[in-house]
Amino acid sequence: MWEAASAQMRERRRPDDFPALPDIPAARYTSEFFYELEKKHLWSKTWLFVGLAHEFDETGSYRTYTLNDTPVVIVRGRDKNLRAFHNVCQHRGSLLMKDEGGVAKNMRCLYHCWTYDLEGQLAFVPDEHYFSDLDKASRGLNQIRLEQFGSLVFINFDEDAPPLIQYLADIPSLWSDIPLDDLRLFERFDFEVDCNWKCLQDNFAENYHAKYVHEHTIDKVIDSKTSALQMLQGGHNAIVIKSRGTLTSGMGAAFFKSEDDTPEEQASKLAEISRSGQRNYNVFPNATFPIAEYLFPIVLVWPINAGRSRVEVSFVKTGSGPDNEKLDRDTLTFFKSFIGEDLDALSGMHKALAHGGITSIPLCWSEQFIYNHEQHIDEVIGSENIPQGMAVVKVDLPYAQN
Repeated sequence: MWEAASAQMRERRRPDDFPALPDIPAARYTSEFFYELEKKHLWSKTWLFVGLAHEFDETGSYRTYTLNDTPVVIVRGRDKNLRAFHNVCQHRGSLLMKDEGGVAKNMRCLYHCWTYDLEGQLAFVPDEHYFSDLDKASRGLNQIRLEQFGSLVFINFDEDAPPLIQYLADIPSLWSDIPLDDLRLFERFDFEVDCNWKCLQDNFAENYHAKYVHEHTIDKVIDSKTSALQMLQGGHNAIVIKSRGTLTSGMGAAFFKSEDDTPEEQASKLAEISRSGQRNYNVFPNATFPIAEYLFPIVLVWPINAGRSRVEVSFVKTGSGPDNEKLDRDTLTFFKSFIGEDLDALSGMHKALAHGGITSIPLCWSEQFIYNHEQHIDEVIGSENIPQGMAVVKVDLPYAQN
């Protein structure tokens, strides 16, 4: 596929058998109505990546979240099972766990001290005799579906959603070489940007901009015009971008092969493709996994409102790489430099889109992942719920074959 991409660039042509991609209505990125449709149908029905099982190793370990305006707490029970709950006391609706995370013996409401065990059952009510026929067994916390793929933890608010492994479609087979059970959190940080969440997700789904936005950073590491692209069922995407073969320091050294690796380190590495190209996967709806040797980021895009978003980056280690603090820090510094270039380019995009200067968005062949993402958004929301003029035109996309 790299050879085909190189030939197309030399001959200045797009693939002959690739379908034309209709314009995307710009209002999808600015409309408050469309944003509310996403809140009602998209974020409430899809599997959302929330962290690593390693973050909850200890009994009572917990993290709190606000996802789609919903307070959530994830906690490791005494039975060693990981569970997600609505972070809401079942007495008067007070927020239950208020810290971002930690280790707790139980979950206790600070308002009236109603106390729940780590499995979510109501264990203690002060002055219980004040209530008539209070059935504590029926007043436990409302649970949210939680499933794992390796150490990756996902939740879903929809009880009728398909299992996570089915939802991920082709992703598990493409990740068969990755030691998913061994991933450990190295560092987490976030940014906020003045643009719609889909503008950011689109940015992480194409490399058309890399030559121009990242001329002095990532473009020196990868050849953005030589890439193998695969649209996947379920709105997911996969790409491998060829490395330039000049990776001796910084992020590239951590992401690709080093000539100084010992035989043991060589044996522990991922598939060979990881040492000659940058693997990148978009997991629908909002996660991006630039898989690499030893240390790599997981990038999540969360909407704050229709015109502002939060980017959460969790750097993880595979557990099999060398203990090189300087290399790890260089990797983070390099990543922050080029993601900062993305955020600078995207900041203010909402204001530009929202004032009528552009009504539709044309896409080229190398931006095909954006269309796959947008088309699947419509499938999840339901075309019958989308106003005329806001839906994308249904296209028979060439998905990767198993």
